Amino acid sequence: MNEMPSLRRQVLYNPAAAEFQQNPFPSLRDLREYDPVHLTRAGWLLTRYKDCAEVLASRAFGMRGIEDVLRKQIGPGPAFEFIANRFHSYDPPEHTRLRSLVARAFSAHRIQEMRAHIETLAERFLDQAGGDTSFDLVEKLAYPLPSRVIAEMLGTPMEERMQLNVWTERILKLQGMPQPDRLTVEEGNAAAKEFMAYLRELIRVRCSKPGIDLLSALIVAEEQGDRLTAEEIAECVAFLSNAGYSTTRNLIGSAVVALLTNRKQWELLVDDPSLMVEAVEEALRYDCSLTSTPRFARQETIVGNRKLAAGATVFCLLNAANRDPERFPDPDRFDILRTDKKHLAFGGGVHSCLGAPLARLQIEIALSALLRRYPRLQLGTEKIEWRSGLYRGPIRVPLVTN
Repeated sequence: MNEMPSLRRQVLYNPAAAEFQQNPFPSLRDLREYDPVHLTRAGWLLTRYKDCAEVLASRAFGMRGIEDVLRKQIGPGPAFEFIANRFHSYDPPEHTRLRSLVARAFSAHRIQEMRAHIETLAERFLDQAGGDTSFDLVEKLAYPLPSRVIAEMLGTPMEERMQLNVWTERILKLQGMPQPDRLTVEEGNAAAKEFMAYLRELIRVRCSKPGIDLLSALIVAEEQGDRLTAEEIAECVAFLSNAGYSTTRNLIGSAVVALLTNRKQWELLVDDPSLMVEAVEEALRYDCSLTSTPRFARQETIVGNRKLAAGATVFCLLNAANRDPERFPDPDRFDILRTDKKHLAFGGGVHSCLGAPLARLQIEIALSALLRRYPRLQLGTEKIEWRSGLYRGPIRVPLVTN
């Protein structure tokens, strides 16, 4: 069972290369075709949809082992504690307990109640673009919308939102680099230390003066007499703040780039806005934000035709799986009418993204506002520069409105 695939040839996988950052899909296609269960120094890379979906759903794999990977990557310190202690890094039963308590304050009903307010925010941010015939989507909408939404949800003061985002970006940069340099490690550790100190103080204040925000809801969340500790609340809020704004910013930007690059799809959506949910799902499949998620084998197991030892590190490359031709015919074609779009953009299994409904809602609202206001919208550049690291998304999206 451990023989090489018959099609295997030497493939180069260098996620740090500039050409990979701009367009990873040709390299991922080669990897998936010629060595779909690929061994690197860091662990095994999975690029087929079937393999990724099975690993993410399997109880034979879990997150126990992430601490060793993080310790090797970024070393001990506040950033290590910040990332390793979030509930996503745990397995059941610890993960089940934490997630169930957080989910009570993060329900689909609660998210849908926010629709009208998020729609108002989107309109307000686009109003600020005024009569400009060109603007940057990221600056005017894709960044401020999710940033404002998550800050309001968590109850963090608006005037402190910029500082929270600076801390978030420094931590994400550290997390996304396989071998971070000294400055990135120092900045990431300082950001994590300051972020957690800020949250501990905010929790202390909320305990005495609760509000209607998610942080206050987490403080009182209870299930069968069990409640979150102050430190667990701080770690949950830090995780939600990180994921809640940066991932959605990327997804809004990528969705607009995909639609405007594939002009007929944009025009189809302009003519029939009822296809919006279909468009959002295809955008998520086509170019997701979280590019990779790790799992660790709890026992010796087989993936594809390779034998993995107990404790082996496995990385599910989600943007590769979402373009697997065995799962999605003609996967590099952006098609909002695609009948089957069951993607892995939000992971899978017990660790699937808790904030997926909120992300979907914000993408839908952002696209709807752009469609209605600017039906003739176009990209203002032929080359989009993309973010590097674990989370993919456009840095800027220059738009021309007529």
